[in-house]
Amino acid sequence: MSETPCLSRHKRHAFICTGESCAEAQVSSELWKKLKLKLKEAGLDQGTNQVRRSQCRCLGVCKDGPILAVYPEDVWYHHVDEAKLDRIIEEHLAGGQPVDDFMFERV
Repeated sequence: MSETPCLSRHKRHAFICTGESCAEAQVSSELWKKLKLKLKEAGLDQGTNQVRRSQCRCLGVCKDGPILAVYPEDVWYHHVDEAKLDRIIEEHLAGGQPVDDFMFERV
């Protein structure tokens, strides 16, 4: 019998759409790579405040991307670029306060 997979505990999970429907795939892919580096720089890649990150081909919005969704708060951001990503990491992922300026949905 094989062992059951085990995930490290995380506080939040950030998803970036890297498909071609809502933004250029290269732009989204670069943002994905920057998210990894910036989470590490902010100390959010491990420990009790860890932010797990995932990329997917489509989040179902298909416009105004790159799109970034953060759970468990179910907050969705649009037109994310590096400057917006910096604020989202600092204020939301590290500080716990969603950035209303870039948010288009909060369920």
